[in-house]
Amino acid sequence: MSIVELVKRIIEVKNNDLSFLKVGDIIWAKRYKNEVEKQKIKYGHQESPYVIIKKEDNRVFALQCTSNPHQEAKWKMLYYPLGRLNYNIQKNTYINCIKVFELTEIQFVETIGHLSSYDLNQLKKQLFIIINSNSKTKPNIEKKYLNYKVGVGDVIIYNKIKYYIYAIDKWYLYLYQLSNNVKKNNILIGNTYYSFIFNKEEKIRRKNDLLLVDTFNTGEIELIKKYKEKTLLKNNESEQKLCIGTLMVYKERMYYIYDENETFYFCYQIYSNAIMKPNIADVLIDKGIYKTFFASIDIEKEKLFNNGYKIKRYASKSEIEYNKKARNLLKGDRSIERKKLSSKNLRFQERTIDDFIPMTILINENNKNYYLVIGKDDNVIEVVNINDLSDAFYFKLEQNNCPFKFYRILGKEEYEKYLKKINDLKEQVKMFN
Repeated sequence: MSIVELVKRIIEVKNNDLSFLKVGDIIWAKRYKNEVEKQKIKYGHQESPYVIIKKEDNRVFALQCTSNPHQEAKWKMLYYPLGRLNYNIQKNTYINCIKVFELTEIQFVETIGHLSSYDLNQLKKQLFIIINSNSKTKPNIEKKYLNYKVGVGDVIIYNKIKYYIYAIDKWYLYLYQLSNNVKKNNILIGNTYYSFIFNKEEKIRRKNDLLLVDTFNTGEIELIKKYKEKTLLKNNESEQKLCIGTLMVYKERMYYIYDENETFYFCYQIYSNAIMKPNIADVLIDKGIYKTFFASIDIEKEKLFNNGYKIKRYASKSEIEYNKKARNLLKGDRSIERKKLSSKNLRFQERTIDDFIPMTILINENNKNYYLVIGKDDNVIEVVNINDLSDAFYFKLEQNNCPFKFYRILGKEEYEKYLKKINDLKEQVKMFN
């Protein structure tokens, strides 16, 4: 080998050395390794951010980022959001957790940041969950590189039972059990329904053999806290009173209270099984679909209290109104309405306007812009355009006339940075008023 060739070889080895990069680094890199690959990539998309996830024998492996995650990806684990304010990125960016790329020096452009310890830990959790899932496509990364710490917001399996971690200390994990029955007391998080048993708290010693199956970000944890408060309040009210809209069990039969006076509850019997007759109708009770013939039964309050009863659930105000209208339908129209109700799939309906709380990002279906909820007072929300913080306004939520659709919950750190930017902008505006 000539001296020239030897020097050239040494330079090539030095230039291809990316050992200075660390796991968690966010870099800007080319998406191609040669001109042939470059020609296949659309102009303007030939470079993108990457996150280093693995180093092995001076080889560097990374996850690619995108500002436009595939809309058909319903499972939140497939992408991990990076807030643009957290990492000084021009757009909100998402890490694609499905495919791992090996990078070469020729692709490297510059280092633009490093993941926080929280984000890196959460990212490793998501990758671990995907690898252990039934997903057809999985990232090519060994579990030994995914050492993570369990924490508040994680869902684990212990003794074949699924639990949600709501608190943690040096020795113990504090848990709520998750029910397999998502028809009752369910909450929608990341396109999946969960049913929490809040009135049964448990604790176990911290162990290494707990199987992680899901994890929630800080915004989702806050949503669960609010849902817990609402659920416990509702349960307390359920123990105290019977009212219109109550589904109860009395003498081994189920009844729905549709009216009352001082002496009687006016009810009709409810069937949870699939009785299919022309004159039967569907009614809604706490997102559940039940069947009835609307045969009115008067139950004396004194006898009811003496014999005992059990409250099953309560219908919401909108469900009570729906049930009133269903009761007035002609028998021949009940089957038509039943088909409409089935097509709407109301048992698993989208989030209601009650879930539009601060830290929530909404999409306006009229202009396709994204808005962040920064305040709420009864039925009025204060929103700000996440790409133009000067575009802020109040909006009165109306169930039947709301252009906003739930998009996702923002992480707490990023939300606080948005608030700081917004408050700084408000202070600047005050100076000119």
